[in-house]
Amino acid sequence: MALYQTILLSVNPDDIDAHKLMIKAGVVAEQNNAELHIVYVEPGIGNVSYMDVELGLEESHNDLELKRMSQLSALSKQSPYPVRAVHIADGGVANHVIELAEKIRANLVIMGYHKNRFHWCNDISHEVAQKLKCDVMILQ
Repeated sequence: MALYQTILLSVNPDDIDAHKLMIKAGVVAEQNNAELHIVYVEPGIGNVSYMDVELGLEESHNDLELKRMSQLSALSKQSPYPVRAVHIADGGVANHVIELAEKIRANLVIMGYHKNRFHWCNDISHEVAQKLKCDVMILQ
């Protein structure tokens, strides 16, 4: 009996532990014969990335998006289990992860432990865990 039908891995491809997270998510997905999705959210203000706000250059945004897609594609190929879809967004990380998890009806969200850059804010993984109704696995 599978516990999870849909798993969402929230990962930053620049994180040194991204590969380990991908492997762990792939193993859990394989054990459950689950659909595996990957999401990366470029941190920003609202739904506009910091780069767009600071530079106002669309081509910089497009270059960064292409780089991220390439990184995420390479990362998904390292998974021991096929990745169903890769998702990218700009803006509030927790909000986008929560919204996508609900949209794809994720039963499990896997995240690395990420502290928000601003010390007075809650960490992102804690916020996601508090707001989602599915299981959230936070890996350190």
